[in-house]
Amino acid sequence: MRRREFVAAAASITFVPTPKVGPYQDPGYVRQLAERLAHDRYQQGGIPVVSTALRHLRKVGPAVNGSDRALQEASSDLACEAARVLYDSRRYAAAEQTGVFALDLARRSGSTRAQADAYSTLSRINIDQRRGDRGAMYARLGLRLGDLPPARRAWLRLRLGRSLALLPGQERAAREVLEEALVVDGLPTYGMSDMLGNVGVAMLGMREHGGARSAIAEAVRLGAQCSTLLFVAYQAWEVEAALRAGDAPMAADRMTALARIAPLISSVRVNDHIAGVYRLSGRWAGLPEMHDAREQLRSVMRA
Repeated sequence: MRRREFVAAAASITFVPTPKVGPYQDPGYVRQLAERLAHDRYQQGGIPVVSTALRHLRKVGPAVNGSDRALQEASSDLACEAARVLYDSRRYAAAEQTGVFALDLARRSGSTRAQADAYSTLSRINIDQRRGDRGAMYARLGLRLGDLPPARRAWLRLRLGRSLALLPGQERAAREVLEEALVVDGLPTYGMSDMLGNVGVAMLGMREHGGARSAIAEAVRLGAQCSTLLFVAYQAWEVEAALRAGDAPMAADRMTALARIAPLISSVRVNDHIAGVYRLSGRWAGLPEMHDAREQLRSVMRA
């Protein structure tokens, strides 16, 4: 999906619940709220969306004890999106608690797809904390679900590969699983950007600089078409990949570009990574082009 199509689709959402029930008892309405949260996070980052996500989350809480399976499935989708917003704000304890709530709703609904999404979200939260064992546990539980849609299986394989890449001695298994994850058709542009970026980050952690840089560069290219958050996040990873490969001129060039787009999003996770990239670049601070790039990046870094 191209950026303009992505924005247009989100803007076309009409929040009109059926007249027989309240808005938060209407599965279609709750699902649209989840889609809106996803859109806002992809375009703005998690920080501006936290209060809205928590407000919606409180409203769908009663669904867990109800009997409407469609509402439970839609509420699980919303809880997953709320967990991703919290994860992007690095509120990890709240994010995992919300992910567990999403899983409970998904199980009650009987939806395999919703359960897979909840397991994938929980794995993702733990990966960002470098808790590879827990990330792998959640991914494997998801992969045990029967009759998974191909895209959901691919995402769970990706989470498993990312988790294994964090564990000593699991590099070979991680590569195999990541390669399997990429054999999937029909992902939207933002999904493909995120998947390639994740593969690149895993490869970078395993010191496979060539493959990492190629995957991350493609993630940046695709992210620019559809998601400001992905564009900024993977541009930061592209700078780090160049630095770790010792390619200071390339890193300086990408750092200058990153300085121009970083203010467009508000994400604690991405802000912290940009600060880490700035510190990493200090090794080459004596180079004229790196000095200028560092000054530009420092001028836009958030406190």
